[in-house]
Amino acid sequence: MTRAPAPLRWNAACDDSPREFRLRETIRFDRQGPRSVEVGVEVHGPRSAPAVVVLGGISADRHLHPTSSDPRSGWWPGMVGAGLALDTSRYRVIGTDFIGAPGTTAPAGPSSTTDQARLVIAILDRLGIERTTIVGASYGGMVALATAAGWPERVSRLVVACAAHRQHPMATAVRAIQRAIVVKRGRPSDESLVLARALSMTTYRSTVEFESRFGVSPDWSSGVPVFPVEEYLMARGAAFAERFDTESFVRLSTSIDLHEVDPETIECSMYLLSVDTDSVVPEFLADELAASVRRLRAHVKIESPFGHDAFLKETTAVSAFLESSLRDGCRPPGIGDPGGGSIRRDSEDRLEARARPCPAELHPPLEAG
Repeated sequence: MTRAPAPLRWNAACDDSPREFRLRETIRFDRQGPRSVEVGVEVHGPRSAPAVVVLGGISADRHLHPTSSDPRSGWWPGMVGAGLALDTSRYRVIGTDFIGAPGTTAPAGPSSTTDQARLVIAILDRLGIERTTIVGASYGGMVALATAAGWPERVSRLVVACAAHRQHPMATAVRAIQRAIVVKRGRPSDESLVLARALSMTTYRSTVEFESRFGVSPDWSSGVPVFPVEEYLMARGAAFAERFDTESFVRLSTSIDLHEVDPETIECSMYLLSVDTDSVVPEFLADELAASVRRLRAHVKIESPFGHDAFLKETTAVSAFLESSLRDGCRPPGIGDPGGGSIRRDSEDRLEARARPCPAELHPPLEAG
């Protein structure tokens, strides 16, 4: 059962107050043509501050930071808020639901990342923002790339984590199996969604983490063997199924595999983060993206046991990457030298950095919306 989204209301009492609203717009879809959509949008920070659109994975939504109507922490804890990397006292930070996600209204069938990009542009139009920085992680990074490729005049800077311009066939293979599980015999079920999400967790994390985290001896208390890793996977699947629905999952999962962007069409400055243990976006695929874009400013590589989910788990390294990309774009604050082009975090939790110099004339300042 999908949990109902918190009610939204526009707060115009103070220029710096969080603003929440429903966007109803007609979007021209790649395959369905013009169709009506409705999504939730959340805005934090001063109206006159530089705009930063923040997009996450398919399970992320508009909610980035506590508001009066939704006091929960946002989907990226430790990253969004006053004094944090995505500083709501310094930037106008914007979050949105994805087309086809729970609580949204959209036409049947999958939406491409270009369709999602059209939604981003519609939100900018509604807020009166001409140009923006886009910070995107995982699926949100794909949407960020699609937005910059299709609307170069609207995107001044890209900050992308754990995403690439295309999919690896092995990642598509696993997602295809997940979708087949969910739509078994043509009838989606919440139980199958639990299994599909459990399978996806084996790709979001790494063998390194599972080896150190889980034992191999089963629990026999129920009369059948239940292994520690099995219990974890089923619990994560069940938690996901409580807040997501099968139709949304299939639509957004398919959207991931439809994603393809020509990196050479991206004109703005780009900052990229990849993870050595990410099996969803292998490092060689991130390297391919980095080698193809015109104005790469930094490709940050972190070493982490958390695989694809490192953008959620490695708070120190990811925060340093975001702050560097948004502020001076050259190196994380207080660390680094001009001799290399990567940031690495080792297993003993030390942060080592090398950042390439970045000529000021090639790095435009963040622009106010």
